[in-house]
Amino acid sequence: MAGVPDHPARDVGWNEPEYEVIGGGLVDDQPRAGQPGPGSEPPRGAVVKDAAGDAWRDARKSFSSWLFWLSCCSGVAFAGGTAAGLVAWALRNGWIENAMPEASFVVMAAFLGLPAAMLGIVWGYRHIHESLLVMLLAGSLRGLALSLLALPVLLVVGISSGGPLALAVAAVVVVVLEVALFGLMGAGSRACFATTVSGVALATVLAAFFCAGNVALTVLLLPGTTDLATASVPVNVERDDAGGITAYECVGSLHQVEVAHTERVAWLAASHPALLLASVGGEFVPPDNNVAWVLSGLQFAADGPSREVPCLGGVSSDGLTPPVPVALSGFAVQAAVAALVAVGGRRLGLRRLRA
Repeated sequence: MAGVPDHPARDVGWNEPEYEVIGGGLVDDQPRAGQPGPGSEPPRGAVVKDAAGDAWRDARKSFSSWLFWLSCCSGVAFAGGTAAGLVAWALRNGWIENAMPEASFVVMAAFLGLPAAMLGIVWGYRHIHESLLVMLLAGSLRGLALSLLALPVLLVVGISSGGPLALAVAAVVVVVLEVALFGLMGAGSRACFATTVSGVALATVLAAFFCAGNVALTVLLLPGTTDLATASVPVNVERDDAGGITAYECVGSLHQVEVAHTERVAWLAASHPALLLASVGGEFVPPDNNVAWVLSGLQFAADGPSREVPCLGGVSSDGLTPPVPVALSGFAVQAAVAALVAVGGRRLGLRRLRA
């Protein structure tokens, strides 16, 4: 074009116009790798770490209270005193032989489940948090404190009586779980209602059901489990040291027998904290122990009539399905109720906030 000088076609020395970014690196608004953007969720590890920190701070409030430690000591004393009283009563009636220290150790380990459940629901009610994970971890820490107080007592009694020390370790694990699960029930009971009286009432009903009502209901339902079945004749019967049948073969024709299908209601009693801990402890106590039959009684009921009446339906011991540990069903019932109450309480609380 006339009058306008034309630049040579990108000759050497010709540069494109350069522009400087406003801010000059002072403003960093570019996303970085590993940095969560808007609306993204934090990493799962960070969530667990934050929850663990909140749970420790929540549990530390309990650890700094003398009432908390007094409650723990009272719970251990309750288990020990109840065990000694029950064993003395059983000795007087001739139900067990003269082995009071060992029997007291075994029964005390089982009865630790009761104070763990009752204290757990009280602690959970008093220490509520918006996060279920925080409440579960905080309850586990409180349960660990209770179990660490009970462990030296169990070890002293167990060593002095020659009892199975593995039972003390099993009791510690179950106590931690019981305090955590019942803590969720207590916190959920409080969150379900706006008034304190209603929350306390629900927590009391739950504690009463799991610590006494489930066993009473099981006893009431037992007569309805009786039924007629067919069985043949067992031969080549093998027994363990305690006299229990371990293996057999079946011959002959079938005949009718009356049996009790206790497996239909045993799962209900398994949610009782003491019976649950006893069923776990039965795996660590020798069959010839004086009170082994007490610990294995619930598992015996959960296995059904085949333990009492062999050759049901003409099936030998090899054809029976392996028994499922009854403690698993007890934990499942407790966990289901704890989740239902805790999640339901949280939703009801959020609904009240929106109203």
